[in-house]
Amino acid sequence: MRTTWMAAGAALIAAIMTCPALAWDPETDEESAGGSVAFQINSPDKIYGISLGSGSWIRGTPVFGDFFLSLFQNGIEDASYSGIGMTVRVMPHWAVAPFAGGGGSYNYSLSQASEDEAGDENTTPGAAGPLNRGDSYWAWHGETGLRIWTGGTLGLLEVSGRYVANTLEGGDRNYWLIGISIGDRL
Repeated sequence: MRTTWMAAGAALIAAIMTCPALAWDPETDEESAGGSVAFQINSPDKIYGISLGSGSWIRGTPVFGDFFLSLFQNGIEDASYSGIGMTVRVMPHWAVAPFAGGGGSYNYSLSQASEDEAGDENTTPGAAGPLNRGDSYWAWHGETGLRIWTGGTLGLLEVSGRYVANTLEGGDRNYWLIGISIGDRL
């Protein structure tokens, strides 16, 4: 039985790899959008960060993807994080282009609160927060904004708003961010 499933899986993989309709060639199907740097802030929750991205367009479409690495301080968690993720947007190739999209990331905690500093919000009234405060977490985000192609050495300027929902338990630990980005190509 196990051999049958392995053979079926191998046949499926071979069919996918050889089917021209399913083949993806980045050289012909993608168009580089260049690099960017984003500064993100949420002052009420004391969240401040920087993100470095590398974007690509699916050639001939308004679909844009951006892989990013981020470093940020999260005041809700009282911790610093390093994140890696991807955002996919629908954004036309215009000089002034609105966009909307979403994505996900993994945010690794660089500084975790000790168990003495973090209380259990369900059992201790007035405690500092849940036991998993400062833990690493998965996050999903939705965003919208406006990209302006300036030309010259600046390239692009972007203003965005992002809502982030995370996998941390206990209380309302989701947050929003305002971002300003600059980049080298549209």
